[in-house]
Amino acid sequence: MRVIPAYFSYLEGDSYAVGQEQGEEVKSMVWAKEAWISSNPMGQTRYKELAKVMDAYAPGLSEEIQGFADSLNVEIRALKFFDEAYLKPGGCSLAAVLPSKASDRKTYVLRNYDLSPEISDMRLCSTKITGKYSHSGFSVSCFGRSDGLNEKGLSVAFASCGIPVGMHPGMKKPVSAGLQFMVIVRALLENCKNVEEGIFCLKDMPIGANMNLLLADIKGEAAVVETYDGKMAIARASREAGYISATNHAVLPGIEERGVLRQSKVRYDLIHSTLGRSLSVSKQELRDLTLREYPEGITVHNYKQNFGTVHSVLFDLHAGQLEFSFGSPLENETYSLKVGERFPFKELSVRVPDREYGPEFWAMEE
Repeated sequence: MRVIPAYFSYLEGDSYAVGQEQGEEVKSMVWAKEAWISSNPMGQTRYKELAKVMDAYAPGLSEEIQGFADSLNVEIRALKFFDEAYLKPGGCSLAAVLPSKASDRKTYVLRNYDLSPEISDMRLCSTKITGKYSHSGFSVSCFGRSDGLNEKGLSVAFASCGIPVGMHPGMKKPVSAGLQFMVIVRALLENCKNVEEGIFCLKDMPIGANMNLLLADIKGEAAVVETYDGKMAIARASREAGYISATNHAVLPGIEERGVLRQSKVRYDLIHSTLGRSLSVSKQELRDLTLREYPEGITVHNYKQNFGTVHSVLFDLHAGQLEFSFGSPLENETYSLKVGERFPFKELSVRVPDREYGPEFWAMEE
């Protein structure tokens, strides 16, 4: 059993000041400097292309990153974030339960993020940027977000659709030019107040990621937006069903994926059988999905093969609250945080059970 650190950041001010604040935090985090700063800066032409796209769809983010670079006295093009934020030619479990299905008539979003702790930030941020909606969510490469909930009651959560697209070993090379998921999630959290606005923005964005993106809002609307190799499909949750979910494979008409990880289908079927077997679902029944280890539950301890739960969170949209654990909720404490508020700890210790599930975990189905 390893013990690793996880972090919380409270970020407030204009974009540049928030970037400077994060730069000051990183000065005491040797691992972060090594993970986020490259000795081989991005070329000027490609950087300008990326900055132009980010300014159009995630305004203010370039200023934040500039403040970060200035604080550390490094060239902005040397930040590794840019290698992953825009793509040229993990694993997760997501579910939203609507008021029509929830026993307490609330909207919930359940999310487990499965990855290697070595390439996860292990960092939760409450972010209040001038002129943007405040939000609390988990960071990716410092500036991006994998999921979160904003002050207007919009939750956004990402899962890869098929093998994740990216620059790390084992990931799929991008087919379409466009933004990576971490920029997209943050842009939606900071600029959209409901599902309709989120879908409108997504239809206009250049998207390079293959993803299942779950959006839900406090009004009881939810949708999954699926993108794969330049194609997009959208499914809205019906009030009759009362829920919608996604894991790591394509399920929507119009999206064709070669082969499906069996373990993704197992998690998807488990969520559907749990949420679909009764007329109503309690908050505890939702949480119980994460309190059992795969294949009986959706929490994964396959850390030796870089596929373990790095955070688990239940978003309560009506309460404006996150109930979360860093790492497996079976091994680590669950905490609560109101959107945009401070967390009492800047650093936590996370227990990581280094189990390996064997080659069958990676079996594919047609």
